[in-house]
Amino acid sequence: MARLRWRLPLSLLLVALGGACGEGRETPAIAFTYNFGDTAFQHFLQREVDRTRPPGGVPIRVVGAEIADQGVLAISALSAEVKRATELAADPDVVIAVGPGGSREALQVAPIYREARLVDLVPTATSRLLSTAGEYTFTLAPNDSMQGEFIGAFADSALGARSAAIFYVPDEYGIGLGAGTATALATRGIALIDRSAMRLTLDCLSSDGQRFYDGLTAELALRGTPDVVVIAARTVEAGCLARPLRARFPRAVLIAGDGTYLEEFFFDRAGAAAEGMHLVAFWHPDLADSASRRFARVFAEQVGRRPRHGDAVFYDATMLAAAAIREGGADRVAVRRWMLSLGGARAAFTGITGPMEFRAGHRHPMLMTRVRGRDSEVLGR
Repeated sequence: MARLRWRLPLSLLLVALGGACGEGRETPAIAFTYNFGDTAFQHFLQREVDRTRPPGGVPIRVVGAEIADQGVLAISALSAEVKRATELAADPDVVIAVGPGGSREALQVAPIYREARLVDLVPTATSRLLSTAGEYTFTLAPNDSMQGEFIGAFADSALGARSAAIFYVPDEYGIGLGAGTATALATRGIALIDRSAMRLTLDCLSSDGQRFYDGLTAELALRGTPDVVVIAARTVEAGCLARPLRARFPRAVLIAGDGTYLEEFFFDRAGAAAEGMHLVAFWHPDLADSASRRFARVFAEQVGRRPRHGDAVFYDATMLAAAAIREGGADRVAVRRWMLSLGGARAAFTGITGPMEFRAGHRHPMLMTRVRGRDSEVLGR
């Protein structure tokens, strides 16, 4: 199949580069690239940017979710993400981008933003490959190696596990987290009795899907009984695998990475097996600070759903982007310079998910949570 290629027309490229090096804009914009059509979240972020605007401060627009896919989504969501990044990079008013959320998408759009000299704040993508994406990609989430270390430490210190199994989806997210976790387990002397790939986006609501997940669990049983099973997958796959795992290994502790969210379709697939599962998160609504409590309340009121931990990181990234424009300057060069000063000449930016800076070695906080009913509780950092 021919690969789709999105190229900036020369005129648009010159406009984009002019925006990178020119004077500050009268209406600077933050490109919001989360989910296509998620205008409720975009409007929430716009109201928050307006609310925090200081007296006399420059107005800032949040744009991106409303961009029509123009039929590209019928080909692939990834192609649509590339197209949207191309359009936003060519907009001279856009001085910084926030998103996308997935590792594959972030890696695909990085060259577009790099060529346009546009800082891209990547809130939740965890692939360690993003560290090689160039000087305009700024990641907020701990990478897959760091998250693997976090899971390994929890399995060892909190659970006393001596054996483990890992299931992962074969993409940039799952492969990276699976490898990072395997390394951490080996370092701590925890025996890895199985490490198996899962099929992407296979739903167990179909009979074929259910047989696949049952088969994975049966194959694991032939290799031994793990104390811990780590699921480096997203919400549907994690929910589908949890049910047969719990039925065959009732005493095993199930740990899913940050890509698994507490959604209704997770509970629909996992059923009673969801109870007691452990999920890595970057934020939790029960955190004690008033800013987190306010975010959770206002988000639910305005967006119409409970906030996920990834939503909180996107919120922090947008607030960080707004601060960069207000304090650093409303052009692409000034924004990047301001970002690089965090944690050095300038104090780290404090958000509801923790301090944000981009010095080597900085680690964003992680939480281990445990499912209780239709909610979860925080166990520790």
